[in-house]
Amino acid sequence: MKRHLRTISFILIFAVIFTFSAGMGRWLKERYEKMENVWIPMTGAEQLIVDTSYGSIKITGSDTNDCNVSAKITASAPTTSQAKLLAEQTKIVIEKEENTVFVRAQKPEMNNKSSVGISYIISVPKKTVIECKTSYGNLRVSNIIGNISANTSYGDVIIESVSGKLRLNTSYGKVDCKQITCGDLTANSSFGDIFVNFSPDSPNDIRAIASTSYGDIDVDVPLSFTGDVSIDTSFGKINTDLAIIVKGELSKSHLSGVIGKNGKGLLDLKTSFGSVKIE
Repeated sequence: MKRHLRTISFILIFAVIFTFSAGMGRWLKERYEKMENVWIPMTGAEQLIVDTSYGSIKITGSDTNDCNVSAKITASAPTTSQAKLLAEQTKIVIEKEENTVFVRAQKPEMNNKSSVGISYIISVPKKTVIECKTSYGNLRVSNIIGNISANTSYGDVIIESVSGKLRLNTSYGKVDCKQITCGDLTANSSFGDIFVNFSPDSPNDIRAIASTSYGDIDVDVPLSFTGDVSIDTSFGKINTDLAIIVKGELSKSHLSGVIGKNGKGLLDLKTSFGSVKIE
């Protein structure tokens, strides 16, 4: 029953996306791509804010004092010459305001027969607070020491080897966190799985809240974790390798309990059409 409902849901989603794409395809027949590179010193800056509507964002922390941006500008229009003109008129602007670096795109005026999408590859100093957002595209952040906020609608959120507070959201994609050193995590998806792998260096009082409607949740916590556990699923299974002292009545769809003694941590995991695993 669970698998049947999930299959129906995904078919409906792809049908909507296909219909949208087919409708746009009548107009956007020609494409033109252009690369643009910009940079700015990060001296005195602690935060990077970047957003795009149509495109992916990849941010990597490195041993640098600069913010280096490589942008792929993709313009679509009824003719190649129109697409090329749109791409040439689109400019990437990078500015520093107080302690924040902003990456923005200046686009020309367009009608509903044209569009411009921008994908970014960015390198920044490892110690940088990140805020990134897109509507149609994946978000990937790695090797960062700092808080991260990542939001997309149609895409995956992939976080790897980072340390800091995490706020991760997607609607039609997965959230995948690998080797994160984090004490405070919130991850949400509507139609995607959530995978979280905490590093052994994470604090024992982790507060992790994860929710999805049509996906599985798999959380790997450090052996030192102590705190409350709350798991809910409507049409899935609950699996754990940890010693959880159950509070109240145990059921197939709900588990409430505690790991360890006097712990201040929290694992709050919810899904409707998926399974939950803690290890």
